[in-house]
Amino acid sequence: MCSAAGAQIVLNNATISALPSVPQILTKLLETLQDENSGLEQLANLIEMDVVISARVLEVANSAAYRRDRHPVLSIRTGIIILGWDMVKMLTLSIICQRMFNDYYEQSNLDIEHYWYHSLRCAVIAKSLAARTGAASPDESYVAGLLHNIGRLGLLAGFKNKYPPFFAIDDSLPGYMESEVAHFGIDHCELGAWIIRDWNIKSFLEDAVAYHHLPAAQVEHTPALVKIVYLANLLLTERRSERQSALILANKWFELDSSVINEIMSLAVSQVHILSDSLGINIGTAHTSQHNWDKHEPDIEALVQALSKNFTPTRAASSSSTNKLVKGVIDTALINHIESTCNQENQADGFFELLSKLSKLLCNAKQVILFTPDETGQHLAGKSIAEDQEWVESFKLPIKPATSIITAAWIKKAHCHSFQAFEGFKPSLPDQQIMRLCEVDGILCFPMFAKDTIVGVMVFALNQPEFLIAKQQLNVQSALARIVASRLIPEQQQNEPELEAAVHEERLKRFVHETSTPLSTIKNYLAILEQKMLLNGMPNRDIAIVNEEIDRVGSLIGNLYSNEQDHIAASTDVNQLIQDIVALHRQTYLQPAGVEVTLNLSSGLPKITTIPYQLRQVLVNLIRNAAEAMERGGKLSIATFVESQSDAGQGILIQVSDTGPGIPDSVLSKIFTPVETTKGGKHSGIGLSISHDLIKGLCGSIACRTSSAGTSFDIRLPIQASSHAALIN
Repeated sequence: MCSAAGAQIVLNNATISALPSVPQILTKLLETLQDENSGLEQLANLIEMDVVISARVLEVANSAAYRRDRHPVLSIRTGIIILGWDMVKMLTLSIICQRMFNDYYEQSNLDIEHYWYHSLRCAVIAKSLAARTGAASPDESYVAGLLHNIGRLGLLAGFKNKYPPFFAIDDSLPGYMESEVAHFGIDHCELGAWIIRDWNIKSFLEDAVAYHHLPAAQVEHTPALVKIVYLANLLLTERRSERQSALILANKWFELDSSVINEIMSLAVSQVHILSDSLGINIGTAHTSQHNWDKHEPDIEALVQALSKNFTPTRAASSSSTNKLVKGVIDTALINHIESTCNQENQADGFFELLSKLSKLLCNAKQVILFTPDETGQHLAGKSIAEDQEWVESFKLPIKPATSIITAAWIKKAHCHSFQAFEGFKPSLPDQQIMRLCEVDGILCFPMFAKDTIVGVMVFALNQPEFLIAKQQLNVQSALARIVASRLIPEQQQNEPELEAAVHEERLKRFVHETSTPLSTIKNYLAILEQKMLLNGMPNRDIAIVNEEIDRVGSLIGNLYSNEQDHIAASTDVNQLIQDIVALHRQTYLQPAGVEVTLNLSSGLPKITTIPYQLRQVLVNLIRNAAEAMERGGKLSIATFVESQSDAGQGILIQVSDTGPGIPDSVLSKIFTPVETTKGGKHSGIGLSISHDLIKGLCGSIACRTSSAGTSFDIRLPIQASSHAALIN
């Protein structure tokens, strides 16, 4: 049907993780992963509707890292059970991050939805046929039906500029397959079979994908699975003559009359429409469905030329702030989950086994290899982390630039790779030997850092398609290298309590610094972006989802920070703290509410010894309250003064004033006592009570003055607390 070279050309530019998915399914999956109450069953129901993630689950479940016997995994749910919740969650997050903002969706979204509609109906019909006849496994038939056209996604990924017009045409039309071969050197049936062949499973799944467009006479004596998928696909054709042939074949092959087939078709269509409605997918029709191809033969080349006018060459992946922000949040969630999963494995053997699985799952690496310095510190020695890696220990590389790409990564303290077509280094003889033993096209090397000290190099053995995906998500490999580095600290050092505490403190500082601040910034800019999108009449559901995820992650970070950092006093520049808070929140809820901010900060205000996080929390609470009190806009004033405090010497005064309607006497008398809120919504009514307790804990005081002209809160704090113990307590 086509040459092996044609398949290899496409496969060199596409891998399963690179294939496009329906955005609505990805969004629903993201919501499910956010929901702490969701379980494996709910996740499985969604994954079974997505061709790409289903294929990836089966590919990984059938890999050497997971298959413990010779039986192939041909059920999506079985694959999910084998991988487990944590692995499936990381795999799904990884694919969402790679696919959600790809340029496929700029012009091919309708066609991807139609592809999904056809594939899911084919899967449901194939499963029903298998269940009615007992001729094949229903689960395997569902998988075969779902994946029967996966080669079309492969061509779309491999030929982004040339294949979209073909993707918009009904692939069952006469001449379509021949036209694919003429343009791309391979048809989608054979390419799909090549993708599945790489799984090394003993099943007729590959044949079902390869033969579903052959003449019926050639398929008649093939195994039942091949005929079931062939029949399911034929039943979905829009040409009457083909549908009539399908009814004849159903009776001939499986003794199913037209009434049974009509019942199966009706139930399948109904089921898929329910699923599409739940996902918000508006099922349309293919571009070619408006023609009556029963009366005249289609000219595929003319159709392609006509449809090409509707598609423009894809640009490089969009670098818009929206894509970067959302991708950054998903990346953060993925890396946090990786770290959490790795921290659950305490034993070295179990950890390195998990590392191999994660590298295969998230980076598509055939193998992962570690190199660490020998006792002299002059060489990098291979470290075996799996039973089949004894050969790694034969390598001992002098730490010199020309020795290897591995040593280059150590010296440069930056990642390096061997893919020369993409600005990589020319592999040395040791590099070539490692690539040959791993049976891959190249290597991607990451230095491993524990704190600021390099402790080794992590090597990912990859083929070119996997590298093209990996280089878009280098933070995942970097996170794995950082996690492994923490495990490579010598045991004698790990047993020293002081060092262990220092390492823990460093990890905490890095986590808080690298995650908390960016998430806060992202959330504020998302609010600005959301306002702009609303003004332009654009939907913002994805932004709402990301906001919810940021809130959840931020809450976790806040709790962690509270446990470790809330009670650490430090010299604090209060004026700078106020300026930072106002700058952060000015565009999110101050300006939109029509609140004008005035700062009158004393130029001679000294730094004070206090707990900055708690003071920030109090000020943010007061500023939010003031903005909410001025529903129709107003003025917010924040001032600082130096004053003498009779009981504590010199101190500072912070005044937060607004021009709101004032506080009723009934509320004022209980203002610092937890009460039922009068604001409604998500307000708890304890914000000022918490603020009062925090200021009291900081050896200070807070008071309120109010009238119909507005409200003012006065915070008094000592410059130097009477005792650090008071703050700690």
